[in-house]
Parts: sequence; C-alpha cells; structure tokens
Amino acid sequence: MKQMVEKLYKNETFVAILLIFLTTIITHGLGIPKLGYYYDDWYLLWSGQSRGTASLISLFSTDRPFMGVIYSVIYRFLGDTIINWQLYALMWRFIGGIAFFWILRIIWPENKYITTLTTVLFIVYPGFLSQPNAGTKQNHLYGFGTALLSIAFMLQAIKANKMIWKIVCSLLSVILAVNYLFIYEYMIGLEGMRLVLLGFFLYKQGVTKFTSLAKEILKRWWVYVVVSAGFLYWRLFIFVGARSATDVSKLTGNYLNDMRHMVIRLVLETLKDFLSTSIFAWFVHPYQLLSSALYSDLGGAIFAAGLVIGLVLLYSFLLKRGVVPNDEETTNPFKEFIWIGAVIIVCAVLPVIASGRGVDLTDAYKSYGLHPLGGVALFVAGLALLLPPKSRQVALVALIGISVSAQALNVDNWGTFWDYERGTWWQLTWRAPDIKDDSLVMAYFPAGYRLQQDYETWGPVNLIYRPGPASTPAIQAEVLTADTAYDILKRDTRFNHARDIGIRRDFGNLLLISIPTSSSCIHIIDGSLPVYSENETLLVQQVGGYSHVDRIIPSAEAPIPPAEIFGTEPPHDWCYYYQKASLARQMGDWQEVGKLYDQTLHLKLEAGDSSEVIPFFEGLVNLGRYDEARALYKKEIKGREKMRYPLCTFLEKDPGYPPEFHYDYQMIFTLLCNS
Repeated sequence: MKQMVEKLYKNETFVAILLIFLTTIITHGLGIPKLGYYYDDWYLLWSGQSRGTASLISLFSTDRPFMGVIYSVIYRFLGDTIINWQLYALMWRFIGGIAFFWILRIIWPENKYITTLTTVLFIVYPGFLSQPNAGTKQNHLYGFGTALLSIAFMLQAIKANKMIWKIVCSLLSVILAVNYLFIYEYMIGLEGMRLVLLGFFLYKQGVTKFTSLAKEILKRWWVYVVVSAGFLYWRLFIFVGARSATDVSKLTGNYLNDMRHMVIRLVLETLKDFLSTSIFAWFVHPYQLLSSALYSDLGGAIFAAGLVIGLVLLYSFLLKRGVVPNDEETTNPFKEFIWIGAVIIVCAVLPVIASGRGVDLTDAYKSYGLHPLGGVALFVAGLALLLPPKSRQVALVALIGISVSAQALNVDNWGTFWDYERGTWWQLTWRAPDIKDDSLVMAYFPAGYRLQQDYETWGPVNLIYRPGPASTPAIQAEVLTADTAYDILKRDTRFNHARDIGIRRDFGNLLLISIPTSSSCIHIIDGSLPVYSENETLLVQQVGGYSHVDRIIPSAEAPIPPAEIFGTEPPHDWCYYYQKASLARQMGDWQEVGKLYDQTLHLKLEAGDSSEVIPFFEGLVNLGRYDEARALYKKEIKGREKMRYPLCTFLEKDPGYPPEFHYDYQMIFTLLCNS
C-alpha cells in the first residue's frame, strides 16, 4: 500500500490534478455551509415544488428551451436541498478546470509547471463571482464545462492512435458541442477557441504548410461548423423567443436602424471587455472586496490564500527536487499563450457584446466573465512568462493569493446575503402565523443586499405559507423602488409574468417588511401606527402608512419553513421575542407582551435597534407598569428624535383601536411624546 501511494505521488499528472482539486475545494468549497438560495433560484424552486418538475421545461420555453430539459432532469436528482446544488456546481467548476488542464497538456505536454499554474489561475479567477448562486449558475458552469470537454475530446481524437478511441472521442466531442450551444447561445464564441486551438495543435504536430494546414483544419472542423450553423439557423429562423433579453428580431432591428452606432459600440465594448476580463478583473473585484471586508472575514480569506499558495509552492518544490518527474522546459511558450489567449477572449466576448450585453465587474451576479476564462488564464500566464523565472513565480503566486482571498471574501458576502434572506423568512413565521391570499409582500433589505426581482419574495413566502400544487403564487410580491412607491400611493393593480408564471399584484394589499440595518430584526410596518428605526430610509417611510398589518392572520398556526431550503430554526434571540411581542400587540394581548418582556430581562437580551422596544413600552403602559415603562423610555427612546418624531406625529390623533384592546393612548402619548 505504501509503495502504491509513493508511486502515485511520483506521478506528476496525479500531483497536478490533486493540486487543482484541492485549490477548487479551498477556494469554492469551504464556504458552502454558509451559502443558500438567491435571485432566480426562487422561481425555480417554487415552480419545481408547486407545478412539478415538468414545469421547469415550459419555464424556459420562451428563451432557452433545452436548459429547461436539463433543469428538469437535474432537479429530480438534487431536489430542494441547498447543499446538493452547491456541490453540483462545485463539481462542474472542477470538471471545467480538469478539461482546461487536459487541453493544455495535450497542446503543451512539455511545459508541466506553467500548464498546472495556468489551470490554478483558471480555478481561482476573480472575474466570475456568482459561483455561490449555485442553483442558477450551475447551468453556466455545466455549459462551459461541457464546451471545454468538447474541445478536449476533439484534440484527444487527433492524438489517439487507435481508431476506436478516435471515433469515441470525436462522437463525444460533437455531442458535447451540441449540448452547450443549445444551453447558452452567447457561448458560441467558444467555437473560435476550438478553431484556434485546433489549428495551433495541428501546426505543432508538423502541419506547417498553409494549404496543408487549412485542409487538415477543415477536415476536422467541418462537423462543428455544421453543428453551429444548424444551431444558428434554428435560433434565428425557427425558434420564436418571447423574452426581450434574447429577442433576435429586436436586436436585428437595432443594427439595421443605427448600423454605425452599433458597429462602433461593438468595437469599443469588445476592447473594454477584453481589458475588463484579462486585466481589470484581477484587481477591481479584489480591491472592492478587500477594502470593505471585516477583519474577521479578512483573516479567513488570508488563511485560505495561504493554504493554496502553500500547495502551489509544494508542487513547485516537488518539481525542482525531482520528487515528481519534470521534463526540462526548454521552450518558453509566452508568445503562444499571449496571442492564443487574446484571440480566445475576443471570440468569447464578441457574441455577448453583439447581443447588446457585456461584462460588468461591478455586479457579482453577472456571468459573462466565465466563458472567456480559458483565454484569460492563457493570456495572463503568457504575460507572467515574460518575466525572469524568480519574478515569474512571485507574480503568479501573488495573483493566485489575491484571487483566492477575493473569492473567500466573495463567499462571505453571499453568506451574509443568505443570513438576511434566511433570517427574514424565519422571523416572518414568528411574526405572521399566516398571510392572506392576494397580499402584496415587499421586503426591503439593507443597502448592498437589496432584492432585485419580485420572485425573490413571493418564492420563499409561498414555499413557506402555501406549499403544495399551485399554478400561480397565492401571495404576491414586488420590489420596493421609487417607481413601485407610486403604484402603492395610487393603489394600482398590475398584471405581468415571471417567465410563464402569471402574476397579479394588488398594491392596495401591501404588507411591508424592512430591515433598516445589519443589527435590526425584520420590521413589519403597521400603517395604522408605523414605528420607524432611526436609520430607516425615506422610501420606506414614504409608503409605510399604506402597509396593512391586518393582512397577517394572527390566530392561525404558524408554519415551519422546510429545513432543506431554509435550514434549521435560528436561536430564539432578541428578534424572536420582538416578533412574538409584535404579534401579541396586533391582537391586543398585553399580558403576553409583558411576559415576553420579562423573559428578555431574564435572558439579558437587548435590542440591536431601539425602535424594537416600542411594543414592549406600549405593553408596559397598558399593563399599568409605568415605572418600568419610564425606565425603558429613558434607556432606549429618550433623545432619539428621528425615531420619536414620525411615531409621535401619528400619535397626535388617537389610533382608534377597539375598546377591548384597552390601549391607553393618553398615557402612551404623554410618556413617549411629552417627556
């Protein structure tokens, strides 16, 4: 056994693959336990649960129908469990890295060290930061990974000596090419990567005469031309898409109406995105993440970077000491890496730019920085090879360290986002045993973590409150913006679709949720007497008076969010007692509020946001516990004018609660507003 292990470690390819695997795990795998569901994941989960797995096919019928088929199959295996999707996405990240490594070793077998480190750069590249959004982005990783595997099998078919392996590899290559093209149309630029690598590999094989090289390329490339042409014909002339972002006729009209502007844009944006993906991505994202990181997160990121750097240095040591074989690298492929990498980047970004989109380094959700990655890794490694050997290693190790740190901090950011989401929906169940159908829930998160689409709210809310078969969400939602604020003021009703899911929104049925700061609990705004945090945004305060807390059904039995999606119930900290006190306040159960207040004192719990003591203050007054109410006022409320002013403005008139509430309006107003 010992001899077998020693033999394995003396196999350089095994050691290189082990380095790639460990780098993938450290960079993208260690943070998986803190990650969850995000953005587009929610309508997929809701549709899969409420309409069945077959609905995922029709869900994508408007733009990428084959993607729906893949989703439907994968969902049957992975289900709703968060970690399944995270591990599946991680697997494809690794497969993509191995496919890229395979390509490099086929073309540059003599350059072991640089091909391995180029693959490490490929794995840690900080220009693609949406890996944690695994439910949605596994599609991108799967499409990209299968594209790279297609190219690798094509090259292996040329290299293979036995006809049977040539046939098998060629068939797999073509099948995988069809697969990735029908998933993401903008990845068609990777066919440019196929062409340049095919031509260069044949050239290295000794086909140097131009006419002979052209014939050999055409002999092996024609089938991929047919596949691409067939896909383009289907996409342009047969398939009719209904989604504006992938509407070919609309895009064609833009070019025909203003050809000059569109061509100029194509050239300039391609140049910009070339620089963004190849150069700026290594520094812009890391700077943004490092400069805003908490010290605790920064320590973990540096530790992860140190682990990967240590593994890279160990690999270098083993090569230099001959523990693993290292063929003498007599050639420096810097020119080949640079020009091939540059061509691949341009080919990859060009279809994206041509379709009216582009790489955006400011948005961690975007995925257009992924598929140029093979060219980026080659281009940057080629630039590093221009340096002297010692400086070269320092530069590569520094880039790897910076990138791993950035990826670790990126995972922390996504983890914080999930904490907000998960905490919000659990707290909602503490506060709202049930919510009436046709309610319009708006959840307003802190800056940097704001929700972007309505389904990020109605997805989780309906999965919790309305599980089971449904054709449309029973509880609706919208994102609070300056535009939707007008819809609230006008009490509009709007109809639209989230893909093929029909949505009706009645803005007169608003239930507003706000998280003013990172230390706040969720605040469900009661429009009859809104209580705002000192740090509450003016947008929330503008529409808070229109929030109907009676959309909550207080007498129902509270649901338990499914653990496979939302995890286990969080600890019963201050927020639990605050939500339960707010629920008791809604029912006028001041005895319960008093009991909850006494429990917070016994457990020594304190509010992270002073506005959260108001239900307890009201309860103490209504129970006649005036001394305790005054003490609470002096500790948490006095001097906080930004909190008191809007509340006291509403209290200038008696809220008019039912007599059975026994709401001591005069005393509350006196203690709160005249003290």
